[in-house]
Amino acid sequence: MLDFLFPTYCVNCGSIGNYLCPLCIKKLKSTLPECYVCRKLSSGYTTHENCNKEDLDKVFVGWEYGNISKKILSQYKYRYAYKLSAILSSLLITRLEITGFAKNITSQTLLIPIPLHSSHEKERGFNQSSLLATNISNYYKCRIDSNILKRIGGDKHQSQQSLRDRGYLEKDIFKINNGKKMVGEDIILIDDVISTGTTLNRACHSLKGNHIYAITLFRGKPRYQYLRQQDPLV
Repeated sequence: MLDFLFPTYCVNCGSIGNYLCPLCIKKLKSTLPECYVCRKLSSGYTTHENCNKEDLDKVFVGWEYGNISKKILSQYKYRYAYKLSAILSSLLITRLEITGFAKNITSQTLLIPIPLHSSHEKERGFNQSSLLATNISNYYKCRIDSNILKRIGGDKHQSQQSLRDRGYLEKDIFKINNGKKMVGEDIILIDDVISTGTTLNRACHSLKGNHIYAITLFRGKPRYQYLRQQDPLV
């Protein structure tokens, strides 16, 4: 009866049935494994040795950021967080399994969601990356700590900044809570979007001395795809 009175609509196309309908899910474009720094293809999403300045060894990205993902994220962050979190987490886990990246997650893995600035989390009432991390942790039976990192800078919404501005975040925008000492941990950072990679780099700077990977939902097209559109030989 409630479904009849208050039907569920797809956040992208508006069709009745699911918050994200099967047709729109099929339109999400999966990424190719690449180095997150130079954006060149790299097996296993491994960061090339000469690119790896922050000891972030692998960055997994689920899908390309485009019109559909933009709508999904806007609804995820501000309206249907908990409903979409379950859907996106399930889709992300499927991608992790298909690509083989899931083998990097063990019972000893520590998931750390990228924290929001306290003012932003208070505004929303949740951290969307923390919701993702919780679902992934529950599925793979691995550890999670949503409080170990605290964001003390970078209080501007990244969606309102240019790519150039995003690349100039303060070096120490994160700190370890309660002065905890962390060395030799297998850490996977969880975030919804990667643009320049600066936020992940700043988190790694605060977590030096650990083995760090990252998992994100979306990222814009790599440069080599734009070049390929202009020159098919690239």
